[in-house]
Amino acid sequence: MLRGKDVQEIEELKRQGLSIRAISRLTGYDRKTISRYLVYPEGAPVYGPRAKQRANFEAFQPYLQERMQAGVWNARVLLRELRERDAEGIAARLRELSSKAGTDARRLRTAHCAKSSRSQ
Repeated sequence: MLRGKDVQEIEELKRQGLSIRAISRLTGYDRKTISRYLVYPEGAPVYGPRAKQRANFEAFQPYLQERMQAGVWNARVLLRELRERDAEGIAARLRELSSKAGTDARRLRTAHCAKSSRSQ
């Protein structure tokens, strides 16, 4: 990041009619840096946090639960099926749900296996 004095120097050289390449040679800064500070004198552009995309997840929840009860817990498979149904923007939520369902299913299988081995 350039300091205020450096930015003022770049702006002054530009006002004097020097090209960006000439300013770059004089100051030692890259041409892209010079261009960026001429466009945004206060420094590099500041990007805020992205707005969260709303996914209409609730509309597909019954379908997902039906598929998970059928034994499909792989998030990639479920996401592919949902994309075929034009359901975009729910990948993260789907991974979260699939992970939780897979963990719950593993717990049930482990408990069932432990119970079966005790009864023998």
